[in-house]
Amino acid sequence: MFRKFVLGLFVGCLSVMSSVEAYASDQAYHELDQLAVQAGTDKSSVFHNYTKVYARYFQALREQPMKFLEIGIFQGNSVKLWESYFTKADLHFIDIDNSRIQYFSERSHYYFLDQANSVALNSFAAGLGGDFDIIIDDGGHLMDQQIISFKTLFPYLKSGGYYVIEDLHTSYWKGFGGGGTLSMPKSGPNTCTEFLKGLVDDVNYTAAVTACADSDKISQEIRRRLSTYQKDIESIHFYQSLCIIIKK
Repeated sequence: MFRKFVLGLFVGCLSVMSSVEAYASDQAYHELDQLAVQAGTDKSSVFHNYTKVYARYFQALREQPMKFLEIGIFQGNSVKLWESYFTKADLHFIDIDNSRIQYFSERSHYYFLDQANSVALNSFAAGLGGDFDIIIDDGGHLMDQQIISFKTLFPYLKSGGYYVIEDLHTSYWKGFGGGGTLSMPKSGPNTCTEFLKGLVDDVNYTAAVTACADSDKISQEIRRRLSTYQKDIESIHFYQSLCIIIKK
C-alpha cells in the first residue's frame, strides 16, 4: 500500500513538473511572439512563426550579456524585436542596402556589405573579434548568399553558439537558385538545403568510421584528418523552412 502511495506521489510530481515546464515553454513563446508582432517582423505568428522555435533556444540567453549578429535589416523590424528581447546583448546587423531602412537604431550596430562576398564578410567578422553567440541569416536568401555566409561566419561562432538559416523554402525556387517553382517546388544539387544535408554526413562521420557514437573516444589519427564541420558541428536541427546548427 505504501509502495503504491509513493509511486502515485512520484507520478503526480512528474505530471506537475511536466505541466510547469509546458507552461514555462508556452510563456516564453508568448512573450517572444508578442514582441515580434509589436515589432512588425515576419518572424512572428502572423506569418512564418519562427518565434515558436526561437523561444526554445534563445530563452536562456535572453537576459545574458551576449554577442548577436543578423544578416538582413530590410526596414529594421527585426532589429526592434531583438533589441526588446535581448536586453543585454551586443547587437550587430548586416545588409547590402540601406535605402529601405526605416528604423535607425541608436543601440544596435549597422554594417553594409554583400553577404556573398566572403573576403568582405571575413574581414568584418574578424574585425569584431568573432565569438558570436547567435548568427541569423535572414538576408537575400539566394543560394550562394546562404552557403557563402555559413562557410565564412561559422568559424566566428563561439562554442555552444547557434547558427540559424531562415527561409529555406527558397531552395525549391529557381528564382533564388533552387530547382523548382512555387507550384512545383524542387530542390537541386547546388541549393542550401542540399548543402545542409551534406553537413548531416559530417555530423555522423566519426561514428561511421569508428562504429562509436562518442566522438570523444576517436583516435588522434582520425581527429587530425577531420574537416572543420566534422570536428566542430554538435548538431543540426531542421524545422519548417528553418535550420539551426549548434557548434561544439
